[in-house]
Amino acid sequence: MSLPPSTLFTALDAVREAGIVVASDGAEYHKIGAFDPIDATTNPSLVCAAVSKPEYSHLVDQAVAYALRTIPSGTVEEKKELALDRLLVEVGVQILSIIPGRVSLSVDPRLGSSYSSLVTRSRALVKLVDELQIHRSRVLIKIPATPSGIHAAHTLETEDGIHTNLTLVFSLVQALACAQAGVSVISPFIGRVKDWWSVRAIAEGNSEGLDNQPLSEHPGIRLVHRIKQAYKQYGYTTQIMAAGFRKPEEIVELSRYGKSGGPDIVTLPPDLLEGLQKMEGEHDLGKGLISTKEEADVSQTAPAYFTSDGPTKEGWAAFDRDSQLEAISLDKVPEGLAKFSGDAVKLEEKVRGLIESSTHDHRAPPTSSFPSKMFMS
Repeated sequence: MSLPPSTLFTALDAVREAGIVVASDGAEYHKIGAFDPIDATTNPSLVCAAVSKPEYSHLVDQAVAYALRTIPSGTVEEKKELALDRLLVEVGVQILSIIPGRVSLSVDPRLGSSYSSLVTRSRALVKLVDELQIHRSRVLIKIPATPSGIHAAHTLETEDGIHTNLTLVFSLVQALACAQAGVSVISPFIGRVKDWWSVRAIAEGNSEGLDNQPLSEHPGIRLVHRIKQAYKQYGYTTQIMAAGFRKPEEIVELSRYGKSGGPDIVTLPPDLLEGLQKMEGEHDLGKGLISTKEEADVSQTAPAYFTSDGPTKEGWAAFDRDSQLEAISLDKVPEGLAKFSGDAVKLEEKVRGLIESSTHDHRAPPTSSFPSKMFMS
């Protein structure tokens, strides 16, 4: 990978100078070290893509071996579920050996509408993390920002000390409910927000959609500004991890207001990290002022969707009402879950096949290997 000279002040340097934490988005951990990210994120699609390559396929073998050793008399389904969880943690361990911060591990997206399943599976993931002596502060469990997901995250944060990252956030309503539930991090999807608004623009007669729209008017960027303004207005401490960018220029534009008006973190795949490193950076990028329009979009009193003690009938009714008014999350959350679920199925089939093959052949499973470094610090 060809990178610019270290003396060049790059756009990636400018994002960091603006006070925004840079995270890597991907399971191919061999690609991230050159960019010095602090945090990292993964999801089923990224893990599925990574382990399909020779340099990462051994992680599946190790995860299957762990399941076969741990529950030798278990059913194929029980072994499959344990192996899949172990695989996610194996990927996370490799990433944590490279970065100083946190890694986000996704629960199965097919559980997005089941509160009890999300809680159970999240606890199972963290149990594996605990077994490997990785401090819980270095792991975020990624859960979809559905009503069930928000409820599950509240339980995990308050009862278990398990920190969560609520993903597939497309609306201010979701963002407020997540913050009220006490989640650690939310992940608004910048590009998919623009996609939704672009489809609406085309339906209203603009054949170009939002292709020629100035970046300052980008709906995904504007959403992050609104969320940050609301969090500041209401005193919420949930961090904003912006995700799903399509090009480096979007990241630069979002960073113009620094942490005070933009995200706390941006999570970026290697191609966008490299793109930022190839761009010349702007000094004082994060010194911009948030527009009065974003400030005006935030009401003085927060709508009550969730309480510190948990959900209420009235809160969910308000959440449903306002979600229908915003509309976007009703379209984009199911779409995102379907995409991630499809890749989860592919991964599941691969793992199940290896388990069935090992059971039939009575082959000795390979041993697992982890970085020798301990992660309790």
